[in-house]
Amino acid sequence: MWEIKISNAEKNGFTQKIMDDLYKRHFEIYGKHAHTEKALCMVNAINYILENISEEITLEDLEKICGKTRFDICRMFNLFYNVTAIKWMWKVRLALAKEFIHLAPDWSLTDISYACGFSSLPHFSRSFSKTYNETPLKFKQYVMKSVRQEAKKESSEYDFIFGMQRIGFSRNMLINNINSI
Repeated sequence: MWEIKISNAEKNGFTQKIMDDLYKRHFEIYGKHAHTEKALCMVNAINYILENISEEITLEDLEKICGKTRFDICRMFNLFYNVTAIKWMWKVRLALAKEFIHLAPDWSLTDISYACGFSSLPHFSRSFSKTYNETPLKFKQYVMKSVRQEAKKESSEYDFIFGMQRIGFSRNMLINNINSI
């Protein structure tokens, strides 16, 4: 596939933001700082999910990345985000799809759904509608009406959705929406 270059500074910055969020959540739950081991496991799982968002991801994949059992991983996601790891991943996929529709409203919903890891357009449409109380087509039509065609950006939408900048874009989207996911 594509070779994606992310600098160590970007990786460290992302890791630090996720760690800060996890420490804050753990502090609110227990009144003390999170265990570094749990937080690092969560960061590894989140990194893996974002780097492979368009692929099928299973709990077995996360087990290999984290070195924890699927039950431990689900417990940690429940602890920090009040959902299982798989449900959290689907929330991220839907938030990313919504951002992609904003970014490239002229793209087909099929392309966007596959870029976000959905195996079929009907599944994507049902999930999107259930989460946002609006079909992705209606949302796309709204975006197309409200967004004026701006001058061409430095990088094409393709790079953000499928190419070189996808992981960086996904990480920024997650950081900006961490409290609503």
